[in-house]
Amino acid sequence: MKSSSSKLERANEAKSTLSFARRSGAHVLEFLRYLDQFGKTKVHTQFCPFFGHSNPPAPCPCPLRQAWGSLDALIGCLRATYEENGGKPETNPFGARAVRLYLREVRDSQSKAQRISYEKKKRKRPSQQQLPQPSPPPNPI
Repeated sequence: MKSSSSKLERANEAKSTLSFARRSGAHVLEFLRYLDQFGKTKVHTQFCPFFGHSNPPAPCPCPLRQAWGSLDALIGCLRATYEENGGKPETNPFGARAVRLYLREVRDSQSKAQRISYEKKKRKRPSQQQLPQPSPPPNPI
């Protein structure tokens, strides 16, 4: 994955006539769909015999797409860069609801196509018996 500055430059080139302050979630979605054509992750369609297999035994004509993790990381970097450069969080096009929904849709479709679980891992809470007990104060002699 390239550095976030080169990604920001590509974003600027894609819509060079429009300042970041005037961009919307729709512009970000257009940019993400544009990037999709350069993806390297095979995403099987529902009609593919390898749908649901992460490592198919033979080639198939399914499209190569951008991996969800790459898109999520890119949006995270661009969102932070926008705010670090004076943009307000409430006007950040990279944090728009439509962008979050698009990323969720990409994650879910890739998860189903390759049987990958993107569920957050829940941390196990230690039981009361496992919590460290305070040691008794030393006896003064």
